[in-house]
Amino acid sequence: MQNPRYALLSDAYPVALCQDVDGLYGEPVPAPPVRYELRGCEPRGELARAVTEALVEGTAPLGPLDVEVPDGLWRLDGVRVVGARGDAVTVETTGEPRRRAHAPSPARCANLIRVPAEPPAAPARTGVTFLGCAPRGALREALAAGTEGFGPVDYRVLARFGALHHGGEAGRVTGWAASARHRGLVDLTVAFPRTRLVPPQNRAVWELFFGGRPTEPGTWRRFSGTARAEWLRQAARRPRAAPELVPGATYELDGTDVADEVSFLCALGEAVYGPGRDPGAGEPGGLAFGQEWTDVTLVWHRADVARACLGVQPWSGPRPATFEELADALRKAGVRLVLD
Repeated sequence: MQNPRYALLSDAYPVALCQDVDGLYGEPVPAPPVRYELRGCEPRGELARAVTEALVEGTAPLGPLDVEVPDGLWRLDGVRVVGARGDAVTVETTGEPRRRAHAPSPARCANLIRVPAEPPAAPARTGVTFLGCAPRGALREALAAGTEGFGPVDYRVLARFGALHHGGEAGRVTGWAASARHRGLVDLTVAFPRTRLVPPQNRAVWELFFGGRPTEPGTWRRFSGTARAEWLRQAARRPRAAPELVPGATYELDGTDVADEVSFLCALGEAVYGPGRDPGAGEPGGLAFGQEWTDVTLVWHRADVARACLGVQPWSGPRPATFEELADALRKAGVRLVLD
């Protein structure tokens, strides 16, 4: 099969290459929050404030929370206080607690108990059909034997020549039939987790990068939110043949749409390396500009947009960088920064 777009894998081995998919792209259902009870606590500081607010409003956002119990120190992320009774505080989090070595002022409690989750209101999985598939290996043998179901399998979204855009858990293959669109191939239906559906804008990003990298300037501006972050991730995965920065050269950054750290990196990569490239400074939240930036002049046009927006939006995770922090990082790398 020439230039397949999708692959299904079992135990890391490809068991099908497919031409297309139906049902994969849609807004994912948010994973249900995980609920815990903090027992034997004396709320202080921000936790005490959130408990008071929750008693009045019914719920209160808190953010990350470190909890110290007899078996160790734990970090809860995305915490929201949803109730308090006696010395027990009930919270919802965005995931499982993580071990911590130390924390400046943890909440000290007698125990941390997970509250059993209620059954989901909607089915946890949906049917996704991979179209025009060429089975191989164990899956081909299962189809030939008439076995009911196969799996579970993972899936991969492929770029040209087998490069990888994205991948993750799929589920069990629950059905197959001769493909109506692709002669001699089969369509495979998979029980797919609703929480792992892919936002449709991501597909548009992958189309741009399918055969390499986009050559048209400003393609990142078409996207927003997680899709723009995906554009940056795809650009960062293709560092080959990037031109070198020229000491003493001047580069022009168009800051018209630079409203957060991701858009800053998209605009900066395009300004210094050209369309479809990232600046090679690392992931948002942990930027590090190397020696190659020394003696470079960067003229940042419409810097007022970033100054007004960067680092001031609400957040639930690590605090995003401010305009001043990004400007300082460039200057520390030896960049002569001109704010226009």
